Amino acid sequence: MHKLDKELQNLFFRTFAPEKKEFLFSLLDEISLDEGDILFTTGQRGDAMFFIAEGRLAVQERTGFAERTQVVALLDQGAPVGEGALLPGHVHSATLLAVKKTRIFTLSRKRYLQLKEDDPGLAVALLESVFARTCLRLQKSSERLSRVL
Repeated sequence: MHKLDKELQNLFFRTFAPEKKEFLFSLLDEISLDEGDILFTTGQRGDAMFFIAEGRLAVQERTGFAERTQVVALLDQGAPVGEGALLPGHVHSATLLAVKKTRIFTLSRKRYLQLKEDDPGLAVALLESVFARTCLRLQKSSERLSRVL
């Protein structure tokens, strides 16, 4: 295994035992986005969650004025994105745009469901890990918003 693969395993799954990190990493597919590419758009059905390996994504939400959008967050290396897509019927509530060349790893809903069937404990641990990071991101966003208001 490449050193970079080990580094990414630690970045994405830092709280897991080494063999679990390796297994989870094996479930991921890699994609690349160029600056300006869109990962997903508001209203699009989700079928995978993502982990940012390199680069940066802008989270854009509609402002309510015609088709205008506002960047509400910038997500960097290690961030989980689109995690709601692991749930049935999920529709994305924001557009994610690469603000520079970005490398992303994807976990499809299909592979997650297989993981849930084969190793329910690991599936729950993965969700808890992602949930913890998502909660921290929401907390930081709330703190920034409270300073603005």
